Amino acid sequence: MQVNLPILLLLLCVGTLVCFLMLKLVRQRREYRILFESVPCTISIQNKNFEIIRYNREFADTFDISQGKYCYTVYKGLRERCVSCPVSRTFNDGKSHYSEEERTNKDGSKKFWIVKTAPIRNTKGEITAAIEMCLDVTHRKELEEELSRSEKKYYAIFNNIPNPVFVLDPDSHRILDCNRSVEAVYGYAQSEVISRSFLDFFVEEDKSHYEFNLNKASEINQVKQVTKDGAIRFVNIRISPTEFLGQHVLLVTAGDITKRLEAEQQLSQASKLATLGEMATGVAHELNQPLTVIKMASTFFMKKISQNEAIPAEILRNMSEKISNNIDRANRIINHMRDFARKSDMRLDKVQVNDVLGKAFEIFSQQFKLRQIAVTWELQKNLPVIMADAGRLEQVFINLLVNARDSIEKRWAKSDPNAVSEKRIFLKTALKGKKVVVEVEDTGTGIPKGIQNKIFEPFFTTKEVGKGTGLGLSISYGIVKDFHGEIRLCDPFHGGACFHLEFPIHQLTQDVEHGKK
Repeated sequence: MQVNLPILLLLLCVGTLVCFLMLKLVRQRREYRILFESVPCTISIQNKNFEIIRYNREFADTFDISQGKYCYTVYKGLRERCVSCPVSRTFNDGKSHYSEEERTNKDGSKKFWIVKTAPIRNTKGEITAAIEMCLDVTHRKELEEELSRSEKKYYAIFNNIPNPVFVLDPDSHRILDCNRSVEAVYGYAQSEVISRSFLDFFVEEDKSHYEFNLNKASEINQVKQVTKDGAIRFVNIRISPTEFLGQHVLLVTAGDITKRLEAEQQLSQASKLATLGEMATGVAHELNQPLTVIKMASTFFMKKISQNEAIPAEILRNMSEKISNNIDRANRIINHMRDFARKSDMRLDKVQVNDVLGKAFEIFSQQFKLRQIAVTWELQKNLPVIMADAGRLEQVFINLLVNARDSIEKRWAKSDPNAVSEKRIFLKTALKGKKVVVEVEDTGTGIPKGIQNKIFEPFFTTKEVGKGTGLGLSISYGIVKDFHGEIRLCDPFHGGACFHLEFPIHQLTQDVEHGKK
């Protein structure tokens, strides 16, 4: 039989091509099979009865296929199809669907996965099966739940902090968030405070000052603020830059110190009244001199008038001036006592230390003379001002002068009454670096080393019962601290006690309030 060579060649070529295509198809099927088996998520193929007809290795390692052939049995150990089933929805509408699923394991732990489904169609476009891919997100879910619990815990802590806490926008000072304690201190509900300016809490005259300081200070003490009902509250503010919801913010904590200041002011006032009692003798002597002059002048005038004698114009003018001057002096003493006894409004102003020290000494000048106590002054002129309350600072100096007087009197109570040369108080002021320094030293009994660490404690006193409240040095210590100062004992040069006080000058006080060093 004769063979048609061209046809034979053609058949050989077609056969070769078919073999090549078959081999390529087999290779592709193997590659797809490898890919199907190697995908790092569980894959199953289900028919319309929700029977698992095929699955990959990850699926076999994750689920126990021996438990049954239905997806709901294998996945969740159920006997009926899930109420919300993404595979069912895919069969119904031919679209991909997404869901998050969970199951409880036998040991009580939970497993979570993300499900994605897609339809499988035949050559006619009919849906014959559905592919379901599951990604295990148990670890991520556990982290999310842990984060959620952590957020709830810290938000509960945030809300239950007894001090008001604000989260502020650093540019506008708008309140982004706050805790529930705001209502207890300021009277506003949280919803009333959010989006308001934090500056609204300050009194009107202080707003511009604190608007500048909020972004520069780390702490601001004894700030006067206004509540919803218009009451005044004093707070200590702590400011910390941080991040909140991805933006830079200021975390502001406000500690209400109103009751503490009121209690301190009451103690301070009690100490003032006790000191006024101590000063009564000195004030009586101070007033006695101008009253004596006025009495002498009035007696002279009455005598001349009763005798119908003319008073020369020059004498009349001089004596009238003396009467007027001594009335002014008595008035100054009375006003000084009234100002000293008045309650402080706890505001800090620029104060010249030398002036306050001199004013405190005026009350005791006659008393010191009568007790033969000399005072040595060593004041540096033109000292820079400090930030303080003049009345409260005077109270500190008066307490120290009273203690010095009593210590000297105690030492010389049994000594030779003529040995007056050593009855002395030394008052010294100076500028050291950026601090104004005040030293008050005496030649009294001194303070034993065993009690030096107790002298600033409330109600501690070395005086006899009925001669001291034990509040003077304790209150003085608190007052000096309020002025950003320091008070301590120092080594005496003259055998008695020496108190060393330091106050930052005005500019340094501002730096302290701004959190600078």
